[in-house]
Amino acid sequence: MKNLIIGYPRGRNKWHGLSKALEKIGQEVDIVIENFNQIEGPYDRVWAMAESLLPLQAQLEKKWGIDNISEEAADILSDKKKMDDFCISVGLQEIIPYSVIPTNLDDLQRFKNKSFIIKPVIGSGTKMDYDTSVDYISYKNTEEFMKSVPCDLLFKVNKTGFYDEKFNNRLNFYMVQEHLAHTMFYAPYIYINEEGNIKFITWIEATVEYNKIDELRFECKPTNFMMVDSSEVPQRVKYYSEFFFETIVDELKLKNMFFAGPDFYYNVNLPIKIIDANPRIGQGLQILNEVHNEELLPKILSNEPFELDTYFWWVLADLKPGTIKEVKDMSHLQEYMLTTNPELHAGKVIPKFTYGVIEQYAKIGLKIPGKNRTDMIETYRSINSQIQDCIVYA
Repeated sequence: MKNLIIGYPRGRNKWHGLSKALEKIGQEVDIVIENFNQIEGPYDRVWAMAESLLPLQAQLEKKWGIDNISEEAADILSDKKKMDDFCISVGLQEIIPYSVIPTNLDDLQRFKNKSFIIKPVIGSGTKMDYDTSVDYISYKNTEEFMKSVPCDLLFKVNKTGFYDEKFNNRLNFYMVQEHLAHTMFYAPYIYINEEGNIKFITWIEATVEYNKIDELRFECKPTNFMMVDSSEVPQRVKYYSEFFFETIVDELKLKNMFFAGPDFYYNVNLPIKIIDANPRIGQGLQILNEVHNEELLPKILSNEPFELDTYFWWVLADLKPGTIKEVKDMSHLQEYMLTTNPELHAGKVIPKFTYGVIEQYAKIGLKIPGKNRTDMIETYRSINSQIQDCIVYA
């Protein structure tokens, strides 16, 4: 079988493990990360490593007579607002946050006294500098938003949309979505096989932290992703997760596809809401494959049974803030480091909050293996201490 993986250069961490797994089960793999209009084919299967490339996957599959995802399904799954609206239309409205693409101030009346977040309908959560972008920034209410952002410009952009070259030149809009005042979420990793059957691989538990940007704006981001046993996931979350996947797989006729998420925002005193149903293989599943000696993905792709005897914790190092003067040899710790980490060197800044996405800051992500929660926490403390000992501050 010939496989085509389409992705972006910045997403090597997403497609590298999948390509190795496909080769391990005896299949051919070609990876294309640019010049998508020059793809020749044909191929037997196409894998998109980013949501914005799903329409391209659907186009190529239609051309080559493959029926894993239709053009309509690809359009829905790659657009956050269309996905929300679709879920509401098929009976999932109870777990969908309210959202709107505002073109005038009246569209924001629902947020007069409620906080909200702004996000592009196509793209990832990677933010730009706070002073030049509204992407993934939250506001306390409409009044605070009006003080901080040139609203008329945002409304004008949304009347026509804009084409984003970072995400396959898709027509994009800014969506305003209710802020979910939860402190944690659970996210499943699943695989839909060639027969359309849903396989739950594992669950991730994430803690949500808040960061105040200024008096008008804030952000909330997960600070860690810890793999947990299904028995630790609340029954309500598992019920809605099964309902969600059974519904969308049946309605959209999906096959041969990984999902990372959606994130099920959970609080015992609040309704469950979901965001980010990422129709692709996630970095967390790649890490899980690594801690299982790269034997997990081949088994999943071959529809073979598997056991998860090692867990993982994807977490940021908790380091003393300051400017780095010198970094001692850390080669003995590389197996715990994410490949997406920035290089540590003199002049890099370790911030007071390590989850803010700011280029000049050193955010050190770790992949901590373990047999259970206690084991992973103990390993993390040891590795974090060793990293700290390798850093000399100015």
